[in-house]
Amino acid sequence: MKKLWITALISLSYCISAKAQLHQAGQTAFEVSAGAVDGFRLPNQDNFGYFAGAAFSKYQTRYFYWKTGVHLNQKNYAYDAATVPLQQWLGTAEAYTRVYGRVSRSLIINAGVGVAGGYESINGDKRTVEGARIANRSKWIFGPTVAIEAEYLLTGSLVLLVRAKEHYLFRSSVTPTRFNAGIGIKIILPANDEE
Repeated sequence: MKKLWITALISLSYCISAKAQLHQAGQTAFEVSAGAVDGFRLPNQDNFGYFAGAAFSKYQTRYFYWKTGVHLNQKNYAYDAATVPLQQWLGTAEAYTRVYGRVSRSLIINAGVGVAGGYESINGDKRTVEGARIANRSKWIFGPTVAIEAEYLLTGSLVLLVRAKEHYLFRSSVTPTRFNAGIGIKIILPANDEE
């Protein structure tokens, strides 16, 4: 019984120290995320949309980090019996700061701002659908982003993300605003201890 208590205490101290090592200056992480664009719709419905993204982040302090990544917004618009797909391939650069929570409590809320830019492709760059000419044109787009995210620490190196983000993309020929809501997983990368 005594060995069981000692093992439990060692395991508990390891878990606490593992969590205490998160959100440290110089720490890096990789994340993947996915979710809905402009509200939730079922596939094959008008305005069905989703996003997917991957990003690399680095903590400057315990309360501030920057992130850079790639992001895809995919949206389908109904036209008669066909659908017109819109894809926005974006590169992103964002900065986040903690607004609520502590690492020891496992829940942290961050707010962020940034910029995004890339290419908006409408109907695979084809100008017609079912014989009709599409007035909207594919083009390069850019603009600011704002986001709020919640991080829930699952283990010492694995974080569950829930994020809401608004893109305002100048030059979009459909609509400049794109609202994303989704989930993701962030993996804290091992520190390089070499001097």
